[in-house]
Amino acid sequence: MSEDIRPLKARRFRKAVLDYLSPGKRTRLYDVLVRDHMEKLELIDAGYGRWLKRLLPYLVNYYGLQGKRILDVGCGTGELTVRMNLLGFETMGIDVHGRALDLAKILAVENRLPETTFVENNAERLPFAENSFDIVTMFSVLEHVDDQMLINSLLPELKRICRGLVYVLVPNRLKVSDDHTGLRFVSWMPKRLAEMYIKARGSKYRYFISASGLWDVSYRTLGRISSLFQCDFLLDFPSEEVIYPPFDRAKMITRIGKNVRIGNLKIFIGVPIPWKLMVRMGYPKEGFYPYLNLVAIPRKSRTTNSP
Repeated sequence: MSEDIRPLKARRFRKAVLDYLSPGKRTRLYDVLVRDHMEKLELIDAGYGRWLKRLLPYLVNYYGLQGKRILDVGCGTGELTVRMNLLGFETMGIDVHGRALDLAKILAVENRLPETTFVENNAERLPFAENSFDIVTMFSVLEHVDDQMLINSLLPELKRICRGLVYVLVPNRLKVSDDHTGLRFVSWMPKRLAEMYIKARGSKYRYFISASGLWDVSYRTLGRISSLFQCDFLLDFPSEEVIYPPFDRAKMITRIGKNVRIGNLKIFIGVPIPWKLMVRMGYPKEGFYPYLNLVAIPRKSRTTNSP
């Protein structure tokens, strides 16, 4: 573990999180979420703290931002929001899930931050003035917002309150395995079919983290995200040195299929992606990363290195 990134103080928080997640025990998602919390607290070294320590100064310096005020949209239980504060960035977290924010406030207090670090909001309009934030972060949030809400309310609101840029980290639809259930090719299915398939697989794969308890994930390719953002934002790609996960943990997607073992042989069954040809034809190579790291610049903004 990196010596300069210490675990967050989280004794009360960890107990409260386990109580909160307990109805989901014996599901795969429960195990995924418990590990995710441990990683974001830096109790398991997944590199989140080191990533943010590199990323945030990079965004300020490269894009010529005037301040270090951040809004973490869809902050959930707040680990990354708290971490960004401890890294010296004035950060607020906002979410629609009140129970998750109750946990976030426990974590805030344990790390000597005020409970007002976190704000609950269920309205379409965000409770902030125009140009309030230099950076808006959306870490694994975009896939939980449907197209209609994104176009009609969220993107215009982000454009209104953001004077600098929006940083988006989102899984790529080209990924074969779903992060929540571990089931393969769920990301390629229409949402209704995916919901039926997951339900048919049984209680182990139950999805319980949305407000309704129903499947709320909308996987998108880079092309689809670009088309949704184009009216309000210009998209850019950060340096490969500050993306998450780093390349040693998440390789480019160059083929679609599955490795199967037949006797002592491991055989790949699937199809290659002509990614090199597509890149030569102008498609960004970043569109083949399993997790898309995107910088979205409001069209009203004038930043020194904007595309």
